[in-house]
Amino acid sequence: MVSGARASMEASGQECTALGAASGNHCPVDLDETGLLQHQKRKGPDLGVSVSTSSCTGGNGDPYATGSRVDCCAGLQMCLGDWHDTSTWSYLCLTSCGNEPGPPPAETGLSICPKAVSMGSTSIWNVAASSNSCTSSKGIRGDTGFACADSSGAIDGSSIFVDMTSVSDKVGCFVWETDDCQYPMKSVKQIDFDVEWDGCNNLWTAPLWTFSYPWSPDTGRQGLSGEIDFVEECPVPTVNTNLGCYDAGQGAGCVDAQGWGSGTSSDGPQHMTMTLDTEGNLDVQLCTGDKTACKGVASYKDYRNVVYPTTDGRNNVYKFMSDIFNDQAGDGGWSGCKAVQNPTTTCKYAVTNIKIESNSNVPVFSDPNSKCYVLNAEASLSMSKSSTTMSQDAQSLQVSQE
Repeated sequence: MVSGARASMEASGQECTALGAASGNHCPVDLDETGLLQHQKRKGPDLGVSVSTSSCTGGNGDPYATGSRVDCCAGLQMCLGDWHDTSTWSYLCLTSCGNEPGPPPAETGLSICPKAVSMGSTSIWNVAASSNSCTSSKGIRGDTGFACADSSGAIDGSSIFVDMTSVSDKVGCFVWETDDCQYPMKSVKQIDFDVEWDGCNNLWTAPLWTFSYPWSPDTGRQGLSGEIDFVEECPVPTVNTNLGCYDAGQGAGCVDAQGWGSGTSSDGPQHMTMTLDTEGNLDVQLCTGDKTACKGVASYKDYRNVVYPTTDGRNNVYKFMSDIFNDQAGDGGWSGCKAVQNPTTTCKYAVTNIKIESNSNVPVFSDPNSKCYVLNAEASLSMSKSSTTMSQDAQSLQVSQE
């Protein structure tokens, strides 16, 4: 990723209300702005429309967020919809009310996503609130996003399938996040996922990346922000794993942007594995879909002891992101990534089987009733069960001895 590619926002409490309401939640105390993208700092969100004020509700905002109706700002419509397929209907202020996902496409064309289904309550993904690197008069769109199910109909709650052929208007800022499923990187041993794409040439897209807020507040440098762009077409049309090594100041200790793929096609399923060893060194391996023929595509020595989210006593949480930027530039990342508007794109991509392995005997997501539980790697769950069994055996032995 080049300079200006990832940016954080410094927004007021009013902006927090406008943005946080889009996901049906109030802004968390320590994570005010959760729709953060791309790294050049700004003082407010840039949606192509105004943000909320005391007199009107801005783009992607809930006009009833304050408990009483605050009309949408000029140029916006008050749109009623089941925005996240949770069977809960609410209002948002949008430039057009035709921004809900349509019926899932009958065929995906990608082998790791046999069947597309609507994102429902089991999905870890939600449409993001804002973007700084892509601006559009349409606000943030999510109408090309779906989940994946296998041939039996079982839904992968971690999956996201994006199909630009499912809409006629392909120009816009399409952004999704896992706002409800944030995780501490200090607890992570390994992250795995499968990815596949086709027809994404000449398009700035990032099927999967992760970051933490606040984004590098001390230095403004991507390479110290902790952001990991697992799969990103940047610079277009080359697909890379980007860690921000260009400004990390780590010399040979940080390696990324190896140009391992092309936006035209992934040439079938690919499997990616990121590991963090006990000393905090990060390594990213790319393998074929059957997890063979692996090669290193990025590394960051002493990552956990260098980047902002995990240093100086911090253990800030991360979240996953997925996006296609296909409208107008929001910051320097547009030119840096050589992005272009592609109104005829046929891009489709899928990310499935996202798994996080814990570095302890406690899984990253401990609540089995949470939609985030699907992110736990089997190794973490097995270790947790083994630890529980050993504890119970020890207690039983103690009782018998008494």
